[in-house]
Amino acid sequence: MKQLIFLLFLGFLGLHAGIVDTDEIKEVIDLDNVATQSEDFSIWTALFGLGAVAIIAVFLFSEQLKNFKEYIQNKEKKEKNIQQAQNKILSDMSENIQNIIEETAHSAEELAEKKDINDNTIEKVIHSKDKLLDVSTNLIEFLRIKSKKVEIENEKLKLSNLLNDITGTLKASTNNSDFELIYDVKSNVPDIIIGDTLNLSKIVVNLLLYCIDNNSKEIVFQISRNSFFDKQENLYFTIISDLKIDVENQENIFNSNYNEKTKSYESLGLFIASELSQLMNGELIARNNKHGYVEFLFNIPFIKQKQPQKEESTLQSKKILMVDSSQKVAQTIKTMLGDLKHKPKILSKEDYLLNEINFKDYDILIVDERILTKHAISKLEKADTKLILLSNIFKEQKEFKNRKIQTAQLTKPLTKIDLNKTIEELYLQKQQSATKLTQQEDTNKLLVHRGTFSDTRGISLSSFANFGDIKVLLVEDNLINQKVLVSVLSKSPAVVTVANNGQEALDILFSNTIKFDLVLMDINMPVMDGYNATSKIRTNKNYNNLPIIALTALTSIAEIDKMFESGMNGYLAKPLNKEKLYTAMDIFLNHKEENLVAQQEQPKEQIQQLNGLDVQKGMQLSNTNDIFYKEILAEFKDAYKESDKIFEKLVNDFRYEQLRILCVDVKGLSGSIGAKDMHDLSTEILQRILYKKYDLMPTFIDKYRVTLQTLINSIDKYLYS
Repeated sequence: MKQLIFLLFLGFLGLHAGIVDTDEIKEVIDLDNVATQSEDFSIWTALFGLGAVAIIAVFLFSEQLKNFKEYIQNKEKKEKNIQQAQNKILSDMSENIQNIIEETAHSAEELAEKKDINDNTIEKVIHSKDKLLDVSTNLIEFLRIKSKKVEIENEKLKLSNLLNDITGTLKASTNNSDFELIYDVKSNVPDIIIGDTLNLSKIVVNLLLYCIDNNSKEIVFQISRNSFFDKQENLYFTIISDLKIDVENQENIFNSNYNEKTKSYESLGLFIASELSQLMNGELIARNNKHGYVEFLFNIPFIKQKQPQKEESTLQSKKILMVDSSQKVAQTIKTMLGDLKHKPKILSKEDYLLNEINFKDYDILIVDERILTKHAISKLEKADTKLILLSNIFKEQKEFKNRKIQTAQLTKPLTKIDLNKTIEELYLQKQQSATKLTQQEDTNKLLVHRGTFSDTRGISLSSFANFGDIKVLLVEDNLINQKVLVSVLSKSPAVVTVANNGQEALDILFSNTIKFDLVLMDINMPVMDGYNATSKIRTNKNYNNLPIIALTALTSIAEIDKMFESGMNGYLAKPLNKEKLYTAMDIFLNHKEENLVAQQEQPKEQIQQLNGLDVQKGMQLSNTNDIFYKEILAEFKDAYKESDKIFEKLVNDFRYEQLRILCVDVKGLSGSIGAKDMHDLSTEILQRILYKKYDLMPTFIDKYRVTLQTLINSIDKYLYS
């Protein structure tokens, strides 16, 4: 009986697995003569039930195994697609950058011919040049990530300074764009946080630029802190746009792609943002919210810091009427005013324009400058109501003058600190500084230059030798900006000392080992910002006559006032313009008033012809900016100078997929820097790999080594000539 049960069980398994044939079973068991008495029938019923369960179990297991295999295959396919999309970042870069360059050249020709010149043509040229600069900067950053040079440095930073830096960088990268940016910082987020201010700014700016490039008109940048009950507290940075793009189903959203319509890269910045967020042990995700709008979200650990004791403002409980074209802006400002213990009220644009408002009921009116009517002005003149005018920093700002109304001007996006300071100044009747370049009567006192510096035309790097062996203290935390400034003065006898933050600058100055002629001071830095550093420098009488020029991305009225209040003598907007730097140095080092007449044009330096490196073509990438081009070449050299050894090892180890990835990178980058021979060779190798001509790979080892070495030698000649 036991044998019969065992054979039947094996038979059922064998039938399902295709091992045992039914005829073979019949030879062993005569199924027609099996007894059907009650006892035997019960046994057979149990046996068949057990067999059925076994068959179902085997079937389910096989289906699960099949599904698991499909899952693994799909995952591997997805990862491969992501890798291929990532590799495509650079493989098409040379061709696409050339399209941007040709567009810029075409627009420039229109201007040169002086035909049909209008605002659109000028805007087009400026926009194209901005795009070239963005591509150059991102390309340098890409190379730094590729060669593992980027290091995360978490330091104390002021959140308000970080926001101002983001605003300024966006202003420099956008030209009179029509969009509204709103900073929504939750009340439980302190102003002093721990983080990498430089790389946080890069992440946020690249995410915001993606939204702006896709024609977003209203963007909210929200900073929040998670609940008190969570074990690990985090700061969450969320960018909420008004774009309806399906980002959740885009596998390559964080890989570069080229938009033919806008003639620009839309995702090289997203790739860099994603890489930087991973280096900060965070994760960057793109999602569509419940309304279908695009959101970006990333977080960093929140580390509690001792906050400076807040000075309670005596200006509280002011009745403030808030009117703005954007309801989101109005609501955000209302929340800020509530946190500052005022009594805000929002009025819609329509109600403000259509109804008669009794301004005497309010202490302050905060209103968008675009909807300030003559009728409202006349009513305000009769009331004792103060006025704060709001303007968009990304649009052209207008100065409002009316002596009968106490007025302050603020630019959006606002921070709570700027809003509070502006309200206090309205009541403190603070004297505003002069708005012109003025020579103080006391010759020992420095010039103060309130406006922007003009360009001194015809300036080359050699022109800076006119200032002699001056000693410059550069206070700047951005490595690329450090190299740019050092490069500008590289052909002069000037000695440049670099400090990475305000505290380092104080340590260097107060050591008295070097007597500096000029300080170039960044504003937004970790540890100590430019405002505090300048204020502390001015407390030392030995430095009363030391000119301090601010380097800033943000040039709003409030920020400019803050610079001069801290003791600065002038400011230069980022990205740096060597013509303006020359003018500033001429004013403060030679004590000259600004000369708006162009100096005699100097002959341009001859562009060298080098083996394997077309400098003229490569310079086009950086909008003929020699400093940026040299920085790209230096980063390329550091990242790929030993790639010939990697190439040989990959060939000898038959690792052709990794070899393909290396050649894709080299092809795109070499085309971008004007290295035609290297570009052509990597293209040829890629074609052989595509057709699986692996037997030919060893023949390219020496070719690759020689071509690369020739290129590296030419890069060295150009960098150090």
